Amino acid sequence: MVSQAINGADQPRAQWYWKSNSDPWSTNGNEEWTKYSDIESAIIEEAFNQKNKTKLAELDNYSINLNDSIQISKSDPNKQRQIKRVLTSRNESQGLREERFFLTPELSKTFTDDWGKEAYIFLSQWKKDKELSDPEIVEQAANGIIIEGTKLGQHSDSQYLARQIIAVKNKKREEIYKCCIQLYTMECFLYKLINKALRETDTSKINTLGPFCYILFRSWITTDTKHAAELYRGVNIDQNTLKSYAEATGQNRCWSGFTSTSKNPQKAQTFGNTLFIIDATKNSGLDISHLSNYDEEEVLLPPPTAFTIMEVKETATKTYVYLKLLDNQQPTPTPNFLSHLANTLHPMSIDVTKPKCHLVPRSI
Repeated sequence: MVSQAINGADQPRAQWYWKSNSDPWSTNGNEEWTKYSDIESAIIEEAFNQKNKTKLAELDNYSINLNDSIQISKSDPNKQRQIKRVLTSRNESQGLREERFFLTPELSKTFTDDWGKEAYIFLSQWKKDKELSDPEIVEQAANGIIIEGTKLGQHSDSQYLARQIIAVKNKKREEIYKCCIQLYTMECFLYKLINKALRETDTSKINTLGPFCYILFRSWITTDTKHAAELYRGVNIDQNTLKSYAEATGQNRCWSGFTSTSKNPQKAQTFGNTLFIIDATKNSGLDISHLSNYDEEEVLLPPPTAFTIMEVKETATKTYVYLKLLDNQQPTPTPNFLSHLANTLHPMSIDVTKPKCHLVPRSI
Protein backbone atom coordinates (compact mmCIF):
# COMPACT_ATOMS: atom_id res chain seq x y z
CA MET A 1 0.00 0.00 0.00
CA VAL A 2 1.39 3.40 -1.02
CA SER A 3 1.63 5.89 1.82
CA GLN A 4 -0.27 9.16 2.18
CA ALA A 5 3.13 10.85 1.87
CA ILE A 6 3.31 9.51 -1.68
CA ASN A 7 -0.28 10.09 -2.78
CA GLY A 8 -1.82 13.53 -3.27
CA ALA A 9 0.91 16.04 -2.55
CA ASP A 10 -1.65 18.87 -2.81
CA GLN A 11 -3.91 17.34 -0.16
CA PRO A 12 -3.58 18.11 3.56
CA ARG A 13 -1.18 15.70 5.22
CA ALA A 14 -0.54 14.65 8.77
CA GLN A 15 2.61 15.92 10.46
CA TRP A 16 3.58 14.31 13.76
CA TYR A 17 5.41 16.13 16.55
CA TRP A 18 7.11 15.15 19.80
CA LYS A 19 7.14 17.37 22.88
CA SER A 20 10.69 18.65 23.20
CA ASN A 21 10.64 20.59 26.50
CA SER A 22 13.54 19.63 28.77
CA ASP A 23 10.86 18.35 31.14
CA PRO A 24 8.20 16.96 28.78
CA TRP A 25 5.69 16.43 31.57
CA SER A 26 5.91 19.89 33.13
CA THR A 27 2.74 21.98 32.95
CA ASN A 28 4.65 25.23 33.57
CA GLY A 29 5.80 27.50 30.74
CA ASN A 30 5.28 27.24 26.99
CA GLU A 31 5.08 23.90 25.27
CA GLU A 32 7.80 23.14 22.73
CA TRP A 33 7.13 20.72 19.90
CA THR A 34 9.56 19.32 17.33
CA LYS A 35 8.63 17.74 14.01
CA TYR A 36 9.40 14.15 13.24
CA SER A 37 11.21 13.72 9.94
CA ASP A 38 9.16 13.20 6.77
CA ILE A 39 9.56 9.44 6.86
CA GLU A 40 9.19 9.06 10.63
CA SER A 41 5.96 11.03 10.41
CA ALA A 42 4.76 8.85 7.51
CA ILE A 43 5.57 5.65 9.44
CA ILE A 44 3.62 6.90 12.46
CA GLU A 45 0.71 7.92 10.23
CA GLU A 46 0.61 4.44 8.65
CA ALA A 47 0.28 2.90 12.11
CA PHE A 48 -2.31 5.52 13.09
CA ASN A 49 -4.49 4.51 10.13
CA GLN A 50 -4.30 0.78 10.84
CA LYS A 51 -7.54 -0.88 11.90
CA ASN A 52 -6.08 -3.05 14.64
CA LYS A 53 -6.66 -1.95 18.22
CA THR A 54 -2.99 -1.92 19.24
CA LYS A 55 -1.53 0.99 17.31
CA LEU A 56 2.25 0.87 17.54
CA ALA A 57 4.88 2.40 15.25
CA GLU A 58 8.52 1.36 15.33
CA LEU A 59 11.25 3.90 14.59
CA ASP A 60 14.98 3.26 14.84
CA ASN A 61 15.34 4.62 18.38
CA TYR A 62 11.76 4.87 19.60
CA SER A 63 8.50 2.99 19.86
CA ILE A 64 5.39 5.10 19.32
CA ASN A 65 2.33 4.10 21.35
CA LEU A 66 -0.50 5.77 19.47
CA ASN A 67 -3.21 4.63 21.86
CA ASP A 68 -1.60 6.71 24.61
CA SER A 69 0.12 9.27 22.31
CA ILE A 70 3.50 8.49 23.82
CA GLN A 71 7.04 8.17 22.42
CA ILE A 72 9.09 5.55 24.30
CA SER A 73 12.88 5.35 24.10
CA LYS A 74 14.12 1.88 23.14
CA SER A 75 17.32 2.35 25.12
CA ASP A 76 15.46 3.45 28.26
CA PRO A 77 11.69 2.71 28.39
CA ASN A 78 11.36 5.14 31.29
CA LYS A 79 12.15 8.02 28.94
CA GLN A 80 8.81 8.96 27.45
CA ARG A 81 7.42 12.01 25.70
CA GLN A 82 4.04 13.12 24.45
CA ILE A 83 3.31 13.24 20.73
CA LYS A 84 0.65 14.98 18.66
CA ARG A 85 -0.79 14.94 15.14
CA VAL A 86 -1.38 18.10 13.09
CA LEU A 87 -2.89 18.35 9.61
CA THR A 88 -0.87 20.68 7.38
CA SER A 89 -0.88 21.81 3.77
CA ARG A 90 2.06 22.53 1.48
CA ASN A 91 1.33 26.25 1.65
CA GLU A 92 2.10 26.24 5.37
CA SER A 93 5.71 25.32 4.65
CA GLN A 94 7.88 28.43 4.84
CA GLY A 95 10.98 28.89 2.69
CA LEU A 96 13.25 26.32 1.09
CA ARG A 97 15.11 23.51 2.82
CA GLU A 98 18.67 24.65 3.46
CA GLU A 99 20.57 21.45 2.72
CA ARG A 100 18.53 20.69 -0.40
CA PHE A 101 18.60 24.11 -2.06
CA PHE A 102 21.41 26.16 -0.54
CA LEU A 103 24.54 23.99 -0.48
CA THR A 104 27.02 25.13 -3.12
CA PRO A 105 27.12 22.65 -6.03
CA GLU A 106 30.68 21.69 -6.94
CA LEU A 107 31.90 23.33 -10.14
CA SER A 108 33.73 21.21 -12.71
CA LYS A 109 37.28 22.44 -13.35
CA THR A 110 37.19 21.88 -17.10
CA PHE A 111 34.68 21.20 -19.85
CA THR A 112 35.70 18.53 -22.36
CA ASP A 113 34.20 15.58 -24.20
CA ASP A 114 34.70 13.73 -20.92
CA TRP A 115 32.24 15.86 -18.96
CA GLY A 116 29.44 14.01 -17.25
CA LYS A 117 31.39 10.81 -16.73
CA GLU A 118 30.12 10.58 -13.14
CA ALA A 119 26.52 10.43 -14.33
CA TYR A 120 27.43 8.02 -17.10
CA ILE A 121 29.03 5.61 -14.64
CA PHE A 122 26.07 5.59 -12.26
CA LEU A 123 23.38 5.50 -14.91
CA SER A 124 24.81 2.77 -17.10
CA GLN A 125 27.51 0.63 -15.52
CA TRP A 126 25.28 -1.21 -13.05
CA LYS A 127 22.99 -2.28 -15.89
CA LYS A 128 25.74 -3.19 -18.33
CA ASP A 129 25.05 -6.45 -20.19
CA LYS A 130 21.88 -7.04 -18.15
CA GLU A 131 18.40 -7.57 -19.54
CA LEU A 132 16.08 -6.53 -16.73
CA SER A 133 12.32 -6.15 -16.63
CA ASP A 134 10.70 -3.12 -15.03
CA PRO A 135 9.87 -4.98 -11.77
CA GLU A 136 13.46 -6.30 -11.57
CA ILE A 137 14.89 -2.79 -11.91
CA VAL A 138 12.52 -1.54 -9.21
CA GLU A 139 13.47 -4.41 -6.90
CA GLN A 140 17.16 -3.65 -7.35
CA ALA A 141 16.49 0.01 -6.54
CA ALA A 142 14.62 -0.97 -3.36
CA ASN A 143 17.30 -3.42 -2.25
CA GLY A 144 20.03 -0.85 -2.87
CA ILE A 145 18.28 1.73 -0.72
CA ILE A 146 17.94 -0.78 2.13
CA ILE A 147 21.65 -1.64 1.92
CA GLU A 148 22.78 1.99 1.96
CA GLY A 149 20.27 3.02 4.61
CA THR A 150 21.38 0.18 6.88
CA LYS A 151 25.01 1.34 6.60
CA LEU A 152 23.91 4.77 7.83
CA GLY A 153 21.80 3.35 10.66
CA GLN A 154 18.66 4.52 8.85
CA HIS A 155 16.83 1.19 9.10
CA SER A 156 13.28 2.52 9.41
CA ASP A 157 13.73 5.15 6.70
CA SER A 158 15.27 2.77 4.19
CA GLN A 159 12.63 0.09 4.79
CA TYR A 160 9.89 2.68 4.32
CA LEU A 161 11.39 3.97 1.05
CA ALA A 162 11.78 0.42 -0.24
CA ARG A 163 8.15 -0.42 0.58
CA GLN A 164 6.92 2.54 -1.43
CA ILE A 165 8.92 1.53 -4.51
CA ILE A 166 7.97 -2.14 -4.29
CA ALA A 167 4.30 -1.12 -4.08
CA VAL A 168 4.46 0.26 -7.64
CA LYS A 169 6.81 -2.26 -9.27
CA ASN A 170 4.04 -3.84 -11.37
CA LYS A 171 2.38 -0.55 -12.29
CA LYS A 172 2.85 1.58 -15.39
CA ARG A 173 6.16 3.33 -15.83
CA GLU A 174 4.55 6.71 -15.21
CA GLU A 175 3.55 5.53 -11.72
CA ILE A 176 7.06 4.22 -11.05
CA TYR A 177 8.59 7.53 -12.13
CA LYS A 178 6.10 9.47 -10.00
CA CYS A 179 6.88 7.38 -6.93
CA CYS A 180 10.66 7.72 -7.30
CA ILE A 181 10.44 11.49 -7.84
CA GLN A 182 8.28 11.85 -4.74
CA LEU A 183 10.71 9.80 -2.67
CA TYR A 184 13.56 11.97 -3.94
CA THR A 185 11.72 15.10 -2.72
CA MET A 186 11.40 13.75 0.83
CA GLU A 187 13.70 15.11 3.51
CA CYS A 188 15.81 12.04 4.25
CA PHE A 189 19.21 10.49 3.56
CA LEU A 190 18.41 9.42 -0.01
CA TYR A 191 18.86 12.59 -2.07
CA LYS A 192 21.89 13.62 0.00
CA LEU A 193 23.63 10.28 -0.47
CA ILE A 194 22.86 10.11 -4.20
CA ASN A 195 24.38 13.51 -4.92
CA LYS A 196 27.39 12.89 -2.69
CA ALA A 197 28.07 9.66 -4.61
CA LEU A 198 27.66 11.40 -7.99
CA ARG A 199 29.95 14.28 -7.03
CA GLU A 200 32.64 11.97 -5.70
CA THR A 201 32.19 9.27 -8.38
CA ASP A 202 31.87 6.72 -5.56
CA THR A 203 31.91 3.52 -7.61
CA SER A 204 31.25 1.44 -4.49
CA LYS A 205 27.63 2.60 -4.68
CA ILE A 206 26.99 1.85 -8.37
CA ASN A 207 25.11 -1.39 -7.68
CA THR A 208 23.13 0.04 -4.76
CA LEU A 209 22.23 3.57 -5.89
CA GLY A 210 22.61 3.05 -9.64
CA PRO A 211 19.13 1.52 -10.16
CA PHE A 212 17.32 4.38 -8.41
CA CYS A 213 19.44 7.01 -10.21
CA TYR A 214 18.64 5.27 -13.48
CA ILE A 215 14.87 5.48 -12.87
CA LEU A 216 15.15 9.10 -11.76
CA PHE A 217 17.12 10.07 -14.87
CA ARG A 218 14.71 8.18 -17.12
CA SER A 219 11.84 10.13 -15.56
CA TRP A 220 13.56 13.35 -16.66
CA ILE A 221 13.94 12.04 -20.23
CA THR A 222 10.37 10.78 -20.61
CA THR A 223 8.21 13.08 -18.45
CA ASP A 224 6.46 16.00 -20.13
CA THR A 225 6.41 18.37 -17.12
CA LYS A 226 9.46 20.30 -18.28
CA HIS A 227 10.14 23.90 -17.23
CA ALA A 228 12.03 26.03 -19.76
CA ALA A 229 12.31 29.43 -18.10
CA GLU A 230 14.42 31.22 -15.50
CA LEU A 231 15.37 29.22 -12.41
CA TYR A 232 17.00 30.17 -9.12
CA ARG A 233 19.27 28.64 -6.50
CA GLY A 234 20.61 30.48 -3.46
CA VAL A 235 23.91 29.42 -1.91
CA ASN A 236 26.29 30.48 0.82
CA ILE A 237 29.51 30.62 -1.16
CA ASP A 238 33.10 31.23 0.01
CA GLN A 239 35.43 33.68 -1.71
CA ASN A 240 37.62 31.01 -3.34
CA THR A 241 34.62 29.30 -4.94
CA LEU A 242 33.17 32.64 -6.01
CA LYS A 243 36.52 33.50 -7.59
CA SER A 244 36.47 30.24 -9.55
CA TYR A 245 33.09 31.19 -11.03
CA ALA A 246 34.27 34.71 -11.85
CA GLU A 247 37.44 33.45 -13.53
CA ALA A 248 35.38 31.03 -15.65
CA THR A 249 33.06 33.74 -16.99
CA GLY A 250 32.28 32.99 -20.63
CA GLN A 251 33.31 29.36 -20.25
CA ASN A 252 31.30 26.15 -20.03
CA ARG A 253 31.14 24.20 -16.79
CA CYS A 254 28.85 21.58 -15.23
CA TRP A 255 27.41 20.29 -11.96
CA SER A 256 27.69 16.53 -11.46
CA GLY A 257 24.67 15.71 -9.33
CA PHE A 258 20.93 16.18 -9.52
CA THR A 259 20.46 19.91 -8.83
CA SER A 260 17.42 21.37 -7.06
CA THR A 261 16.31 24.82 -8.19
CA SER A 262 13.21 26.92 -7.61
CA LYS A 263 10.90 28.88 -9.90
CA ASN A 264 10.49 31.41 -7.08
CA PRO A 265 13.33 33.98 -6.79
CA GLN A 266 12.02 35.37 -3.49
CA LYS A 267 12.27 31.96 -1.82
CA ALA A 268 15.64 31.18 -3.40
CA GLN A 269 17.34 34.32 -2.14
CA THR A 270 16.17 34.10 1.47
CA PHE A 271 19.39 32.30 2.41
CA GLY A 272 23.04 32.68 1.50
CA ASN A 273 25.22 35.39 0.03
CA THR A 274 24.90 34.35 -3.62
CA LEU A 275 22.00 33.75 -5.99
CA PHE A 276 22.37 31.64 -9.13
CA ILE A 277 20.05 32.94 -11.85
CA ILE A 278 19.75 30.15 -14.41
CA ASP A 279 18.51 30.72 -17.95
CA ALA A 280 16.79 27.45 -18.90
CA THR A 281 14.95 28.78 -21.95
CA LYS A 282 17.01 26.73 -24.41
CA ASN A 283 17.01 23.62 -22.25
CA SER A 284 14.75 22.54 -19.42
CA GLY A 285 14.50 21.13 -15.95
CA LEU A 286 11.88 18.72 -14.64
CA ASP A 287 9.09 20.51 -12.79
CA ILE A 288 8.48 18.28 -9.77
CA SER A 289 6.65 20.87 -7.65
CA HIS A 290 3.32 19.04 -7.99
CA LEU A 291 4.86 15.85 -6.59
CA SER A 292 6.43 17.37 -3.49
CA ASN A 293 4.97 17.82 -0.02
CA TYR A 294 6.95 21.06 0.17
CA ASP A 295 5.77 24.31 -1.40
CA GLU A 296 9.19 25.04 -2.89
CA GLU A 297 8.27 25.30 -6.59
CA GLU A 298 11.09 22.87 -7.26
CA VAL A 299 12.53 22.20 -10.70
CA LEU A 300 15.09 19.39 -10.86
CA LEU A 301 18.09 19.56 -13.19
CA PRO A 302 19.56 16.19 -14.22
CA PRO A 303 23.17 15.10 -13.91
CA PRO A 304 25.26 16.47 -15.43
CA THR A 305 23.90 20.01 -15.73
CA ALA A 306 26.02 21.89 -18.29
CA PHE A 307 25.97 25.66 -18.55
CA THR A 308 27.85 28.76 -19.63
CA ILE A 309 28.83 31.21 -16.89
CA MET A 310 27.52 34.46 -18.35
CA GLU A 311 28.27 36.98 -15.61
CA VAL A 312 29.22 37.31 -11.95
CA LYS A 313 27.80 40.50 -10.47
CA GLU A 314 28.64 41.61 -6.93
CA THR A 315 26.53 44.05 -4.92
CA ALA A 316 26.80 45.30 -1.36
CA THR A 317 24.38 42.66 -0.08
CA LYS A 318 24.55 39.72 -2.48
CA THR A 319 26.43 38.27 -5.45
CA TYR A 320 24.47 37.24 -8.55
CA VAL A 321 25.85 34.51 -10.81
CA TYR A 322 24.13 34.32 -14.19
CA LEU A 323 24.21 30.91 -15.88
CA LYS A 324 22.79 29.73 -19.19
CA LEU A 325 22.02 26.05 -19.65
CA LEU A 326 23.61 24.71 -22.80
CA ASP A 327 21.31 24.38 -25.78
CA ASN A 328 20.87 20.74 -26.83
CA GLN A 329 20.79 21.90 -30.44
CA GLN A 330 24.14 23.66 -30.45
CA PRO A 331 27.36 21.78 -31.31
CA THR A 332 28.52 20.84 -27.81
CA PRO A 333 29.04 17.49 -26.09
CA THR A 334 25.50 17.81 -24.66
CA PRO A 335 23.38 16.06 -27.32
CA ASN A 336 26.05 13.45 -28.00
CA PHE A 337 26.30 12.67 -24.31
CA LEU A 338 22.55 12.49 -23.72
CA SER A 339 21.98 10.34 -26.81
CA HIS A 340 24.80 8.02 -25.86
CA LEU A 341 23.67 7.82 -22.26
CA ALA A 342 20.03 7.21 -23.11
CA ASN A 343 20.87 4.54 -25.66
CA THR A 344 23.38 2.91 -23.33
CA LEU A 345 20.78 2.73 -20.58
CA HIS A 346 18.62 0.81 -22.97
CA PRO A 347 18.66 0.49 -26.77
CA MET A 348 16.05 2.82 -28.23
CA SER A 349 15.45 5.48 -30.80
CA ILE A 350 15.66 8.92 -29.20
CA ASP A 351 16.05 12.47 -30.42
CA VAL A 352 17.27 14.51 -27.47
CA THR A 353 17.07 17.75 -29.42
CA LYS A 354 13.27 17.68 -29.25
CA PRO A 355 11.51 19.47 -26.36
CA LYS A 356 9.69 16.23 -25.53
CA CYS A 357 11.35 12.86 -26.01
CA HIS A 358 9.03 10.08 -27.10
CA LEU A 359 10.63 6.79 -26.10
CA VAL A 360 9.64 3.20 -26.63
CA PRO A 361 12.06 1.27 -24.39
CA ARG A 362 11.74 -2.36 -23.44
CA SER A 363 12.27 -1.52 -19.81
CA ILE A 364 11.92 1.57 -17.63
